[in-house]
Amino acid sequence: MAQLLGPDVDLILCETVASLAHARAVLEGALTAGMPVWLAVTVDDEDGAKLRSGEPVAEIISIAANGAAAVLANCSAPEAMPAAISALARSGLPFGAYANGFQQITKEFLADRPTVDALQARRDLGPEAYARYALGWVEQGATIVGGCCEVGPAHIAELSRALTVAGHKVV
Repeated sequence: MAQLLGPDVDLILCETVASLAHARAVLEGALTAGMPVWLAVTVDDEDGAKLRSGEPVAEIISIAANGAAAVLANCSAPEAMPAAISALARSGLPFGAYANGFQQITKEFLADRPTVDALQARRDLGPEAYARYALGWVEQGATIVGGCCEVGPAHIAELSRALTVAGHKVV
């Protein structure tokens, strides 16, 4: 699939990668496109230093060294991102985060293998609140920030405004 998409894209984004084995496989496959590959892992909402599989986020670095152009954390609670970013910052690659706006995804919730339609949006994560989280990630050195599920255009507009006001360049 990556080889089919490669000629028509600027990069391949492998997102919501939940384990080290998943990261190895998806990176290997995506690199066959001959395009830059960004590797985005989903982390435990209660402990952002761990992948959803329970493995340490820090172990993603050796996998990313095999050809990833950037490493990110995605589709996890914004509160979990600082710990993930701390680990990803040691990769030497561009890094960042884009959180979701769901109520916490607990291990108990995941045990039943639910689909996204079983999740509820947070009521406490408006655009301004989300932008405050993302600005914290930028303060940690993140150069790539955005939003995932339940983070909509109003959130991104506010994030762009807040980044610009803080003196950052938005591309």
